Amino acid sequence: MAKTWDYRGCVIEEDFESWADRSKTIFLKTRTGYVIRANNYTAKNEGPYVPGKYRTLADAKRGVDEELKEGVWL
Repeated sequence: MAKTWDYRGCVIEEDFESWADRSKTIFLKTRTGYVIRANNYTAKNEGPYVPGKYRTLADAKRGVDEELKEGVWL
């Protein structure tokens, strides 16, 4: 399960990439970064995801600050 952080009314969520290891037929998951979504986002696409992915949690927090300043997505 992905970890999430509430930050300034937004949610920062770990993003993963999965693939199968063909030699052992198991699934491997690797964290590829962090994504930002609105606090009211649900699986039914109610509320926006901010486009893009951030490499570190600190970068994602800076991204939230920028999005809030610009007011385009959130």
